[in-house]
Amino acid sequence: MTKLNRIVRQAGFVAGIALASAILFMVLLDSFILPAIVEVPMVTIPDVRGRTTESARRRVSAKGLRLALRDSVYSELVVAGEIVDQEPPPGQRIKRARRVFVDVSLGQRLYVVPDITGGSQREAGLRIESHQLVVGSVRYVAHTSVPEDVVIRQHPTADARVPRGTRVDLQISSGSPFAPKVVPDLTGLSISVVEDSLLKYEMTLGIVSDRVAELLPPGQVLSQTPQAGAGVPPKTAIDLVVSVRRDSTSNGE
Repeated sequence: MTKLNRIVRQAGFVAGIALASAILFMVLLDSFILPAIVEVPMVTIPDVRGRTTESARRRVSAKGLRLALRDSVYSELVVAGEIVDQEPPPGQRIKRARRVFVDVSLGQRLYVVPDITGGSQREAGLRIESHQLVVGSVRYVAHTSVPEDVVIRQHPTADARVPRGTRVDLQISSGSPFAPKVVPDLTGLSISVVEDSLLKYEMTLGIVSDRVAELLPPGQVLSQTPQAGAGVPPKTAIDLVVSVRRDSTSNGE
């Protein structure tokens, strides 16, 4: 039995050496022997980037080359099914019958929108960013049962698949509609963004007055009434004083 095992092992060893020798011979034959014996013409590799695999296959075949898939990759720029890259690069000259390796696009990588309802605004922002997305518009809405600062709704909805960098809009509870709202600090902001800011806090823009301020850009909020931090009912109008230049108040003189 021991002798038989030894014979089997020896036979396996010999077979392994024979197989390795055959592979080495084929490599040498393909790379060195045949090229030295047979004169294989050189051809210029065509550019197949941005083409479908079928179109690319026809193009390289016309040159006497073979197309081979190297990898499938996500791409922000190349649509699914088209070639992102190739190796060797276009313009290089190689012998006919060689292979041109290509990477084929899977299209844009899509990310799953997380379910952020029921959490705080801070938690929502962190989860959105962790999924390669960004926080979009934020609206505050009074709610009788959802506590303040808790996300009520989101768009896109949870589990939607979207491209990287998609904006996720939030609707956040500002607490009970009967509870006073805290006036935000608007000083220093441009009048062009104030109205949107007030909408977030369920307030409205009141009377806007001008005050000459030569050293400040026109339209910058100088003061507000009620003051920042005051508690007011929902839909309260906030009056503002904004900067203007002297020449804008001189009736064109």
